Amino acid sequence: MNEREPKAGDIATLHEPYLDYRRIELIEKCWYKWRVRICESGKEIEVYEDEFELDD
Repeated sequence: MNEREPKAGDIATLHEPYLDYRRIELIEKCWYKWRVRICESGKEIEVYEDEFELDD
């Protein structure tokens, strides 16, 4: 597991796919969740930090 803090612009992978998509781009932290953009579709969703792992 990656030890560094996530920041806007980071690319990550969801542990559980959302509509068969896994790769996301972090947009902004909103309280306890992150607003993210699904890389392949452009759709924006909100996820908790424990639902993804940062890519190297």
